[in-house]
Amino acid sequence: MLAELSFSPPAQAEVLPPQDKGTPFGVVAALGNRVRSDEIPAAVSLLREAGVQWQREEIFWDRVQQQPGGPYDWDGDEAGFYNYDLAIGAQAEAGINVLGLLDYNPAWFKGKNPRPDEWLTDWGDFVYNTVARYGRERRQITYWELWNEPNLAASGYESGLYTIADFVRILEVGRAAALAADPNARIVLGGLSSIWGEPPSPHHYDYFDYLDQVGRLGGWASVDVIAIHPYRPDAPEGDAWRRDQSLTLSQELHRLDGLLWTYGPRPVWITELGWSTNQGWPGVDADTQAFFLTRAYLQALAHPSVEKVFWYDFREDTWPTAPYDQPVANAREVEFHYGLLRRAYPLDPAQGGLRKPAFLAYRAMTEMLAGLSLREVARDGADGLYWQRYAGETRRVDVIWQTDAATPVLEVACACREALVRAWNGEVRYVLTSVDGRLTLRPDTVGAPLYIEYDPPARSGRRFAATGHSLSGVFHTFWEARGGLARFGYPLTEELIEPEPGGGRPRTVQYFERARFEHFPELSGTPYEVQLTRLGEQALQREGVDWRALPYESEELPGCQRFPETGRRLCPPFLGAWEQAGGLDLVGLPLTEAFPTADAAAGRSLTVQYFERARIEYHPDRAGTATELQLGLLGREQIARWGGMP
Repeated sequence: MLAELSFSPPAQAEVLPPQDKGTPFGVVAALGNRVRSDEIPAAVSLLREAGVQWQREEIFWDRVQQQPGGPYDWDGDEAGFYNYDLAIGAQAEAGINVLGLLDYNPAWFKGKNPRPDEWLTDWGDFVYNTVARYGRERRQITYWELWNEPNLAASGYESGLYTIADFVRILEVGRAAALAADPNARIVLGGLSSIWGEPPSPHHYDYFDYLDQVGRLGGWASVDVIAIHPYRPDAPEGDAWRRDQSLTLSQELHRLDGLLWTYGPRPVWITELGWSTNQGWPGVDADTQAFFLTRAYLQALAHPSVEKVFWYDFREDTWPTAPYDQPVANAREVEFHYGLLRRAYPLDPAQGGLRKPAFLAYRAMTEMLAGLSLREVARDGADGLYWQRYAGETRRVDVIWQTDAATPVLEVACACREALVRAWNGEVRYVLTSVDGRLTLRPDTVGAPLYIEYDPPARSGRRFAATGHSLSGVFHTFWEARGGLARFGYPLTEELIEPEPGGGRPRTVQYFERARFEHFPELSGTPYEVQLTRLGEQALQREGVDWRALPYESEELPGCQRFPETGRRLCPPFLGAWEQAGGLDLVGLPLTEAFPTADAAAGRSLTVQYFERARIEYHPDRAGTATELQLGLLGREQIARWGGMP
């Protein structure tokens, strides 16, 4: 299959006017309830690392007010929980927008099954005081979600909302109180959840039915935003059966448009959406969770009505009765495994195993797409291919994924010099140089999105016309001091964030023709702040060579040095070239002996030796010249391709 598309302006929306998608990336972390006060700074640091723009902070009424007309306690209990002042303040200071969620009936009526008339006035007081504190006075929250999943029995009927009319009254009283406290307040309808595993009942409603009744009862007038929780048991593009019809996520959102037309257009916020990695139904494996996350955001945000999507949730849960510092795991418990972060104590951003693949997918998505706008849905599922095109003032990024085993070749008239291809988790795959402004692309892993950035803009610093990329900061200082162009070659990319192997911690890197730089700010002030990737070892691995299994030479030769760490010899003229290129620090240990090979492209023979971070080449046809001994272009060989993906 060969598809060709050029970059074109967006098509006009055919259904409802598009909403503001300037800051669409949210999560549910509920820091005040779920993170102990001493760990909130670490949680906020991880939110920022992931590129989270919005966080949904749930404020439990029964935790901040214990008696009717009694005082409000905003700064937590002795155990370090429910400190909403600290949680909300830390996020606001970090530049993270907060959606305030206010919910559930009061502490003094728990277990008594009161009618809403008995506590509606108190509800209004709670909303007023909360919005006044964090809205008008501190200007930390503008958007307020009133209640959570009232269409489900547990959080609707069993929490005191016996009819849909009761929920409409919650909205009416809450809106009046919020606007009295802060005229700038905006009201979000309490998010309504999908029902898949059981049929609707008098106390358990499908959210389409519930929303329709809210509209009929006039509740639409009390909200500025409609919120839904469209959980589903299969892929975002899956066609799962739901009551009287099967729906993909996109079809579900189109069905919601009918209600928006009937009762009045409103922005739609998906204030919960996620897949669990529990063992058993409906769990998915960790990589699939990551793929579904990215694809769900892209599918939802391509819909004109959807403004924001909040992933549920940020950190995995544990038993409520388990001590905070001794979390208990249960591999089969669905509710425990929606998180982007594994449950661990302490919450340490430096811990290697903390981040799940979904966290890496979220971080890559925000890095690649934040600040850009969707310009075109080039393919929307035909032959299992999805292709979206985003752009901003200086950047253009395509996202492509394939949901069946067919692997199409896509020809793109990009009008670009080059394109940077990155995997779903942010790893660099290729730098593609175009041929006459054209490229070929090929999704190579089913379900895994690829990001293609055309002509990534150069940052400030020293710019190299040969590649169009720049050098600055500690990388520039290191490049100049340790050999410059002769040692490292030209930069092939700008500085990038890639996940560290294994744990996925973010690492700033930059690719050069002969090297890959890695920045370790935690080692600032030491000689190891900038380090070189083991490109030599990686090159052997790509060729299927295990250097440890290669034969060892036992003969000791004059002028040679043997390295007991690897058992390899380093002999002239490679020894002199190794020392000149930086020796152990910059080239590393020898992994092979020197051996003859052929340069097929140039049609000549040469002798090479592989080291941890480099390959040294001896070219006998250049004897007596400056290029007789040189470092191989391992960085270029690893990522550079002409014309398209292989």
